[in-house]
Amino acid sequence: MPPILRTALALSAASFFLVPPITAQAASLEGVTVDETVVVNGQKLVLNGMAVRKRGYFKTEVSALYLPQRTDSPEVVYRTNAMRYIRMTILRDLPSATASRFFIKEFTQNATEAEAKQLINELGTLGGIYGSLNKINKGDVVEIIWTPGPGMTARYNGKLITEQGVPNPLWWAVYMRGYVGPNVSDAYRAGLMGASLGN
Repeated sequence: MPPILRTALALSAASFFLVPPITAQAASLEGVTVDETVVVNGQKLVLNGMAVRKRGYFKTEVSALYLPQRTDSPEVVYRTNAMRYIRMTILRDLPSATASRFFIKEFTQNATEAEAKQLINELGTLGGIYGSLNKINKGDVVEIIWTPGPGMTARYNGKLITEQGVPNPLWWAVYMRGYVGPNVSDAYRAGLMGASLGN
């Protein structure tokens, strides 16, 4: 074999072993592992980011945000023209009254007075769902899904806990400010916007 051909073959073989395999690896945070892609209501979504939510001194949950395609813009997350999916894995036991109090506090922080007046029915519906849970346990999973048309639905440990969707786009925008809005910590927002994945 001519020397130049042997050299070319050697370089080709070396480049094959230098190229890393393309794999859909799972992502982990605080011992919680989630898939990088999921199928929700028949649509494939990709993991946009993960973050640990802290309330006071305590870490309460790991949140994972899935979108049709990755983005680093909160404004995109607020839009209601495509599927959005949030998966929360609880890190500590919480009485339902405490979870409900967190929910109300975050809503009042993220809604203007005018918005709160417009969303009083939606607030009552979702607040009642939190109140119906006796206790939220470590390891439980809460899923929030936005589907264009039906709106927002919720599942608790795989069981649907909303009798019907909440289709109000304003509700979704206010709710998502509690994840990627200006009132959450920079670290939490950045994690959901992809910093945890090196985006």
